[in-house]
This record gives sequence, structure tokens and C-alpha cells, in this order.
Amino acid sequence: MKIKYSITCLLCLILSSSVWGQDKKKQMSYERLKSLKINSILEQVDLTTEEEAFVWRAYDQYETEMRKRYYKKMKKIRHNTYKKIDDLSDAEASETLDSISYFKSQKEILYQKFSETLKTKLTAKKVLKIHIAEEKFHRKMVHQSRNKKNIP
Repeated sequence: MKIKYSITCLLCLILSSSVWGQDKKKQMSYERLKSLKINSILEQVDLTTEEEAFVWRAYDQYETEMRKRYYKKMKKIRHNTYKKIDDLSDAEASETLDSISYFKSQKEILYQKFSETLKTKLTAKKVLKIHIAEEKFHRKMVHQSRNKKNIP
């Protein structure tokens, strides 16, 4: 009886760990996505190794600030508001809209600072190429996501 129980437990453990492991493979980690994004941008823009290191550091600082100032706060708003939107009063809805507008404006200000930081060591043309490469990467990711979900 103990052997059957042990084998059953072992089998369940193996199956559950393999199923759990598959989910991790499907979900791309934040760090991996960030690395793919930077590498994609750096491949499309002709930079020296010193410039690449500068862009990487500047982008890392920009992303860290974005996560602190924008993403975490917007996630909190979405979590608190979107689920109970029908229960909100007009005043609460207005306050939420004001918060969203404020955080989006902060996001734009951060991006402007990031661009200005890049302009200190790079030409405006290279900064523009970085911006275009970033947009291409976003479109590529959206396209891949749509293809995986079969969305036209």
C-alpha cells in the first residue's frame, strides 16, 4: 500500500511540475523582453560599443523610473477601478481619469528626459533611429502576440 501511495505521489509531483514548467516557458520574463528590446534596437541603429553601453545604461534608468512612477501606479488603478467600474460615483470616476491623465503625462515627461539624455552623447539622427527602432519592436511584439492568439 505504501508503494502505491509513494508511486502515486511521485507521479503527481512529476506531472504537476512539468505542467507548471510549461507555463514559465510560454510567459516571457520582463528581463528577457527588456533584453530583446534593447538588442533589437541596437541591431537596427549603427552605434559604437561606447554608445551602445551608454544607451543601455540610459534605457535601464528610464525603464526603472517608468516602473516606479507609471506602471506600478497604473496597475494599482486598473486593479482598484476596472473591476468595480459600475459601482464608481461620477466624482470617483473623474478622480480616476485625472490620475490616469497625470500618470500618462508623467510617462511623456520621462520619455522626454530619456531622449534628452540620449542627445547628450548621440546625434539627434541616432536618437530618432532609436525611437523608430523601438516602435518597430513594439509593432513586432504586438504582431507576434496576435498571431499566437489568432487575432486578425
